[in-house]
Amino acid sequence: MRMRVRVRRVQPLRCQWREPEAAQGFSTGVSLHSHTTHSRESLDFIPRVLRKVAPAWAVLRNLEEEHRRRTGKSVPYDRVFWRPPLPPRAAHDLEAGQIRTALGLAPLVSITDHDNIEACAELRAIGIEVPFSLEWTVPYEETVFHVGVHNLPPADARSLAALLAEFTAHPDPAKLAPILRELDALPEVLVVLNHPLASEERTAFRTHLRLLNRFLREHRGNIHALELNGLQPARHNRRVAAMARELDLPVVSGGDRHCLEANASLNLTNATSFAEFVGEVRREHVSRVLFMPQYRESIPCRYIEFIWHAVRTYPEFPGRERWVDRVFQQTAQGDAPLAAVWPHGGPWPIRSFISAVGFLASPGMRFTLRLALGRQGEAGA
Repeated sequence: MRMRVRVRRVQPLRCQWREPEAAQGFSTGVSLHSHTTHSRESLDFIPRVLRKVAPAWAVLRNLEEEHRRRTGKSVPYDRVFWRPPLPPRAAHDLEAGQIRTALGLAPLVSITDHDNIEACAELRAIGIEVPFSLEWTVPYEETVFHVGVHNLPPADARSLAALLAEFTAHPDPAKLAPILRELDALPEVLVVLNHPLASEERTAFRTHLRLLNRFLREHRGNIHALELNGLQPARHNRRVAAMARELDLPVVSGGDRHCLEANASLNLTNATSFAEFVGEVRREHVSRVLFMPQYRESIPCRYIEFIWHAVRTYPEFPGRERWVDRVFQQTAQGDAPLAAVWPHGGPWPIRSFISAVGFLASPGMRFTLRLALGRQGEAGA
């Protein structure tokens, strides 16, 4: 067994709304965990989130009832998926822009599409030196864990990504530990357990937590950090921070951006390269997480805007302008955009739902929702 040498431990959690000068003394901001149009995303988050926002929930329930009357079936959230609107260059520039503008720092951006490194390859092809990274889907008994794998060696990135994708498609418990050991053996790769408390398969939380504890007992030696996620509730992030202390693991940021709101959690560092940043986290356990002001807003309020960003029209992206161009259904013939079925934007209940979400996401209504839903607690308290 290789000996892990730890020089020091620094992982304070900061909130920019409490410490406006938190970035002083650092040269670099790091954006971890964000998505582009290359990610494939489930729609099942919509009912879970909107249950907490009464006006939107009422509209969604009407839509679901109308669908049930017409078809005799529930809305098939599990057979429909969407792709985020931003192409790789726009997604990178959004993250880099927040770091430059809001913090005055040089940016390091790691794009992590689901089981896919194409965005990284596209960016490197136009001269933007991002690391080869992805968010690996790891089926584990009744649940699924998402593992951020950052900075794969360029020469081996495609073969390693294919290895991870093969495990996702055909999970074999006997292969998981060897794969994680192979990643751990690459000194410049960072392996992060993303949003540990989020049950991606919607397994009962108690079951998910039991499996999470087992996963960490089995694989903790090859996991380099736990993520404090910018789209998870503050109570979850506090619990993850406590879990990391118990496991003697650092925590890192992970904004989990999908649409137009830049990552709500970042890392601060003086590293000048992504490999140097990885070295700080892996070998020195140095990680400084900064929560940005948008994190203070309640999760349901932020998700209303998230959904609006997902379904609004983007004339600047030809071929993917409308939501029906970016939402797909699984058919016997393969995945097909809803535009093939609804060239004019879908039936009136869906158009009404989208209009309602747009209204709730408008500045005046967002202010009202903010008052009604309150703000989150401190993520690091």
